[in-house]
Amino acid sequence: MKHFTEVIKNEKVLEKIFRVPAITAYNRLEGRPRTVDFGRSLRAEVRDALWYLTRQWQLGELQAEDAASPIDARLATRGAAFDRVSFAGGPTQPYDDTTPLEVAVERERFPWTLPARIEAAELFLRGVPAGVRATVGAAAWAKFPLDADPDWPREPDAQVLYRLAASRSFDGEKLLASHKAGTLAADLGAVAGDVEPAADTVADWRTRIFGAEQPHPPRAWLPDRLAYDVRISTAATANGEQALLTAPRYAAGRLDWYAFDAAPSHMELAAPEDNSPVPAPEVEALSFVPTAASFPGMPNPRFWEMEDRRINFGSLNAKTTDHLLLIFAEMGLIYGNDWFVIPFEMSVNTLCEVMGLVVTDVFGDRTLIPPANAPAAENNWQSWSFFSVTGESHDDWRGRFFWLPASLTSVEESEPLEAVSFARDEMANLAWAVEDTVPDGTGKGIETRLLIPDEPSPPPTIAGVRYVLGTTVPENWVPFLPEHLPGSIADIRLRRGAMPSHGQPPVQPRRRGELLKEMPAPFYIAEEEVPESGIVVSRRAQRARWYDGRTYLWIGRARETGRGAASSGLRFDQIDDVPSST
Repeated sequence: MKHFTEVIKNEKVLEKIFRVPAITAYNRLEGRPRTVDFGRSLRAEVRDALWYLTRQWQLGELQAEDAASPIDARLATRGAAFDRVSFAGGPTQPYDDTTPLEVAVERERFPWTLPARIEAAELFLRGVPAGVRATVGAAAWAKFPLDADPDWPREPDAQVLYRLAASRSFDGEKLLASHKAGTLAADLGAVAGDVEPAADTVADWRTRIFGAEQPHPPRAWLPDRLAYDVRISTAATANGEQALLTAPRYAAGRLDWYAFDAAPSHMELAAPEDNSPVPAPEVEALSFVPTAASFPGMPNPRFWEMEDRRINFGSLNAKTTDHLLLIFAEMGLIYGNDWFVIPFEMSVNTLCEVMGLVVTDVFGDRTLIPPANAPAAENNWQSWSFFSVTGESHDDWRGRFFWLPASLTSVEESEPLEAVSFARDEMANLAWAVEDTVPDGTGKGIETRLLIPDEPSPPPTIAGVRYVLGTTVPENWVPFLPEHLPGSIADIRLRRGAMPSHGQPPVQPRRRGELLKEMPAPFYIAEEEVPESGIVVSRRAQRARWYDGRTYLWIGRARETGRGAASSGLRFDQIDDVPSST
């Protein structure tokens, strides 16, 4: 403690120990109000009101533009529900929103995978009375055995599952087929009352989980277009005509209002065969209090409210081609306080027509708001439209109609069960369909290259070379050859072909997926459906929950951009080196 008690001399003041103070003190300045009443301070009084008026005159704020604010909005609408649908130009069928639109369009037949066969068999045995369960199970195992597939030795999961189940279970698909034929009791040598109720339970389980039996290919799928074709319509619109919407090239995986176009006025869908009653259009008049639209970063209307620092319009880095960004910035900075929101609720599967919108302002003036793209000769170039149905019949669809389809908002998707790449090969003057992924025995997708047997090595020769007339392509490559359209010498279409058998003994290529074998020969694809970039068509299992709590499980198809052109590497009239036999 001697250091702190010694006398500090003048020459020691400059030493290092005294350069940094040991104690830091902070002072805070606080205002001392003269009164406890803050009423006058919060009034934000202005000493020079004439200066404010002058600035308003300079900036043009005294021209009385946008001087009135809306206080009441009255909306008259007319809505009609869609009650009929047609798939791929087929007959008209009734439709309602109890089934999501994607499910009704895309649903196809679920395949009987090995796990599904085993589960159906176990469910059947649980429904058989315990006294005869062992006898019925042994008879079913002998009558409906699980058949092996030649591809399963190359599918590890399917092979292991088959080895475990083949000796203790049976084929539930064969059992249901016997039940539908009415021969189940005779095939099992059992009493009908012991096995028929259990088989009915299996049939109900199959329908509840996988849906009713669907045609194959799907009823809305156009194989030559690699897309879905769906038409949906109301019984009658507000003007007495039928509102028909078409989606002839739907393959994006999500079916929303923007996927549909208005059909020409002369087209219509006939009434369904069940002669269901036609719902009348509903007219509704509503009154609202308009609410100012808001967005992050907009100027706050309240005086004592701090601005949001998260949005800085001054730091926008927009190029001359960023039209959307420039329009948004102009709307927010100049016209942000001119936009109002009027809440309006619609039922799903409804086409709504806005018959009129009248806005009343604070001065009592009432203004009829017409559609932004209403036909007008003097300002036709200024017409624009958001969220409205358009099509060829422009006279009937001028921005006054909006459709809220019964479509899903959230869907769980599996990995691709099947994926086929379509690509052009200009050197070979054809197109290739390559099966990249196909379903395996368990129902999952597996790479096709794992299922193709290896090419045997050529036998050795004395000469050390061999003559090859022509090479081939992998088994999962399917050619589509150009062929002239009937009656045309310029337009072509692509026809499915097959590579010649190869190897010793000859091996006939086979197609393992559904996309390339579901249509019998001749199978055509429109030439314009395979662009230079190629396309990839996939099938996926999808699951979603609807608004009423029901769960839907289905297989849907989607199309996306491919990976460019393909090269098969075919060679002809070649001499290859082979190992010598000496």
